[in-house]
Amino acid sequence: MDMERLTRAGRAPALLAVIALGAAGLSGCRELRGRKLIQDGTELYKKGKYVEAVELFQRAEPLVPEMPLLWLNVGYTCRQLITPGTTPSSETRRWAACALEAFGKLRQLAPRDPRGEQLYVQTLFDTNDFPTLERIFLEQSRAAQATGTVDLDAATGLQQVYFKQGKWAQALSWARKAADARPGDADAQYRLGAFIWQLLSSRGGGAAMSAFDPRPVPASSEPGVASPRRVHGKPVAPPPPAPPAPPPLAADDISGVLRVDLADEGIRYLEKAVALHPRHPDAMVYLNLLYRQKSFAFFAEPAKWQAAVDQANEWQKRGLEARANGTGHPAGPKL
Repeated sequence: MDMERLTRAGRAPALLAVIALGAAGLSGCRELRGRKLIQDGTELYKKGKYVEAVELFQRAEPLVPEMPLLWLNVGYTCRQLITPGTTPSSETRRWAACALEAFGKLRQLAPRDPRGEQLYVQTLFDTNDFPTLERIFLEQSRAAQATGTVDLDAATGLQQVYFKQGKWAQALSWARKAADARPGDADAQYRLGAFIWQLLSSRGGGAAMSAFDPRPVPASSEPGVASPRRVHGKPVAPPPPAPPAPPPLAADDISGVLRVDLADEGIRYLEKAVALHPRHPDAMVYLNLLYRQKSFAFFAEPAKWQAAVDQANEWQKRGLEARANGTGHPAGPKL
């Protein structure tokens, strides 16, 4: 009886080992099947068959749920099915939810992979989910403020969120915080100046304003003008030419003193960039552009308009010279 008990005891570890090997084999088989489904789904993605690709990735989910690559592929593919727009359709919301869930799982499984966070945020921008974005970035900003620092990613994110909603004053406030947090960084100063140009050019600073010349046209140079009027045989001087009418402004355009003040603020930041980096051609180009934006506030004062245009031309010349000498920086901000 004791011998039989010992025999059973000896068999137990061997049986457990066999079971463990079998489980490992099954696990390895599941992983191989999951990887094959991911591979096939990737091929469908390359062919533009996004819905079919998502279906294969979903079939792989129960087989390899902890594989970051799976969720990265799901997120990428669902994003391809999003139709950007101010009012997302039900289909767009469906695929956006799919992408957000996938990138959320990627963040959990691979917290050191920056793509999870970046793609999650970008998907929120794709669907104009500004309330969620605002909440995320404000939480980041408050956490940084508690430590006495400025979260530059949060400040830049809030700048984009508010700008895209037309809340330009709030966008500008966060852009200032991002620039002021790095006073010794030439590119940080440049980006704020370029942002102010973008703001002014989109609100009353378009092509019609750029093409307008406020200087009065002398009557003698106008085609079809008759010879000078005469009274009692003596010529009478014509009345001074009236200035041309400037292009009309929309209700939300920035004009007058506010335009001048904002342009001057942008100019100051761009001049800081040039002071920190004397051969910064892009800052010089935007100085040219901002002086032109400033000139639009002076259509009723041709002398001031001309002074601003002259300064714009001078900065344009300096920027072209700097660029010709082989220096360069990234283009302006993309919002």
